[in-house]
Amino acid sequence: MRYQIGRFIVHGDGSQAVGKSSALQTGCAVPETGIYRVLHPQHQLPGEVTLIRNQPFPRCSKCPEPVCFELVRSAPAIGANPRGFSVTLYELPELAEADGSLAG
Repeated sequence: MRYQIGRFIVHGDGSQAVGKSSALQTGCAVPETGIYRVLHPQHQLPGEVTLIRNQPFPRCSKCPEPVCFELVRSAPAIGANPRGFSVTLYELPELAEADGSLAG
């Protein structure tokens, strides 16, 4: 298993390599609950999202191109309660450019 933290790819054995990981993109499983930076130059999407471990990374609501993610901050306590409320984010909405509100 490997996942990207910032510019580093972290492998299951703890070793690190600089580069871009395709493991943190649309359709792949979220490796760690936390806040992720959204990277998608094709459309203006939310800058950061909170995602839960083992759920799929969300897609763009406007195109089929994959959205890439970077872990900003781990937040394991968010998904710790198995009886707690949880929402799966399947797609990211495009934001209006002028005011940051949702595009319609």
